[in-house]
Amino acid sequence: MTGPDFHELVGDDLPEEELARLRRAHDLLLAAGPPPELSPGLEQPPTLDTDVVVPFLPRRRRGRGIGLAVAVGVLAFMLGSLWGTEKHDFDADRTVQMHGVGAHRSALASIEIGDESGENIPMVIRVRGLPPLSKRGSFYELLVTSEGKQLASCGVFNTKAGEPTQVRLSVPYRLGKDQTWYDGWVVVRRVRGSDDAPVVMTT
Repeated sequence: MTGPDFHELVGDDLPEEELARLRRAHDLLLAAGPPPELSPGLEQPPTLDTDVVVPFLPRRRRGRGIGLAVAVGVLAFMLGSLWGTEKHDFDADRTVQMHGVGAHRSALASIEIGDESGENIPMVIRVRGLPPLSKRGSFYELLVTSEGKQLASCGVFNTKAGEPTQVRLSVPYRLGKDQTWYDGWVVVRRVRGSDDAPVVMTT
């Protein structure tokens, strides 16, 4: 098969090594022959709707946008997996974080303390990772402590397998940061028929 003259295409002022490389490419193209004819459906290029504007971010801004979206997605997943998707309307003045101990060290909890201007102080405890107590009459109990000594109960609850637990409680005594009569919180497990009440969570 004949084709355009190689020297007319590239000239003779190139280095020998470059000429040899281009010659090989030229010969391969000639050997391959012309491309097959287009099908009738491809003879006319597709038309674009000129009324549609597709904005493109610069590469750097696009990368930042993707990174931000991923971070937001991860945060939403973590919060959703910890507390579930249930919404609540509790207005907390402050929040206390708790963690599991011993065999329950992977458990997490938060105590939201509400307005303390009334006679009874509202609270919400949210717990994940404590197994449900199946024995009738068994429960978990939230208490305030001072130097490790359990002082007063804030209420009792149980959990549900595989789901976060959310329980509203209330106490008739002040729990604000300025209170000096207590210095911590614990959750203990109370099983019916046993006097033992091991601590399963603490602040």
